[in-house]
Amino acid sequence: MSGGGFLASQGGSQSSPGGGAKGRGNQALRPVTIHQILNATQAFQDSEFYIDDAEVKDVTLVVCIRNIATAQTNITMLVEDGTGQIDARTWKDPQDETPQEDYPINSYVRIIGQIKTFSNKRHLNVNRIRRVEDQNEVLFHAVEAIYVHKYYSEGPPGGAGGVGALGNAPYNGGAANPYANGGETSGGGGETYSDLPTLQRSIMQTVLANKSDEGVNINAILRAVGGDPDRVRMEYQQLIDEGHLYQTIDDDHVLPTAS
Repeated sequence: MSGGGFLASQGGSQSSPGGGAKGRGNQALRPVTIHQILNATQAFQDSEFYIDDAEVKDVTLVVCIRNIATAQTNITMLVEDGTGQIDARTWKDPQDETPQEDYPINSYVRIIGQIKTFSNKRHLNVNRIRRVEDQNEVLFHAVEAIYVHKYYSEGPPGGAGGVGALGNAPYNGGAANPYANGGETSGGGGETYSDLPTLQRSIMQTVLANKSDEGVNINAILRAVGGDPDRVRMEYQQLIDEGHLYQTIDDDHVLPTAS
């Protein structure tokens, strides 16, 4: 496994699923805890997972690695976050000739993936994984997971109701979002990612304006932003490292964490 950046791979109790947030909600990358994953609900076996009555597809966690088992085709990590533990599985790329480096036991990593079930046991199918370099990220993620849980169960700040009162709108970041760094705005008033440096803000605005299911390619960002390509790539990578962007189908396609 590569230690710098994300690695691409192949491949409280919650209420019963009501389907209130199905549709747009399942496109959001949701920060969760292991406890929430283990208590996510399904209408029937192999159906979509729901947390707080909202459909969940892609999830992100900050976890500590407690054990690693390497097989011929996959690597399975036993991870925990203080709320529970679960297996996180990533598949080896048979065409990747680069030596794979195991993540150290007891180190923290950020994972992006999907909830899966095999032999009646839940696990995470890992799409991306990277080391946590700043321990503040562990606390930030816990705060974000709590904020999103309250958002779906009780509604946004100043509002009421929970999922039913949100008009099927998914969580898209907010004041407590450690990835948005100033938050997104739409329409009049304020500027998107206003707390970011100018070049990083331009990159984020370009990504937001050109989003697709596969993500926005770095070459499209370079063309739109202009200037020194090496500088743009450096700021692009920093946005990934700090959690504002996450890589999708490969290292050159990204989407905003708070979309």
